[in-house]
Order: sequence, then structure tokens, then C-alpha cells
Amino acid sequence: MNREALDVLSAAGSRGASHEDFVEAGLARDYIATLRRLVDDDGFQIRIDFTTGQARWIVVNAGTDAAHQLRAA
Repeated sequence: MNREALDVLSAAGSRGASHEDFVEAGLARDYIATLRRLVDDDGFQIRIDFTTGQARWIVVNAGTDAAHQLRAA
């Protein structure tokens, strides 16, 4: 499921992935746990943006390793 969650985050680009994006990808049940595992176990960093009125998880370009370019907030 980590790969699928990363695909959703990558596809969302700078707008960020919403709950609906994860639902449409068939990941509604466990995507929060997966995001936590990506951060806690795999060292990813994920930025969460609430400026739109809903949580959006955003990929941030901050290095050369695309798999670890997520920023935690």
C-alpha cells in the first residue's frame, strides 16, 4: 500500500492529495496509517496543508531522491 499512497501523492502534485483522492484510489480504509508508516518507518516527510478547509497531503521537492521528497509539518 505504500507504493499506492506514494502514487496518489505524486499524482496530486503541488495541490496535494485530499481524502477523496485516496478514496478514489481505493485506499480509504488505511491511508492515514500508511502515511504514518511512510514517515515513521521509511523516513519520508509529509507536509499537511489545511488552508483549503480540508487536509491535503503534499509532495515537496526538497532533494534529489524523489522517494524521500515529502515534508512533514
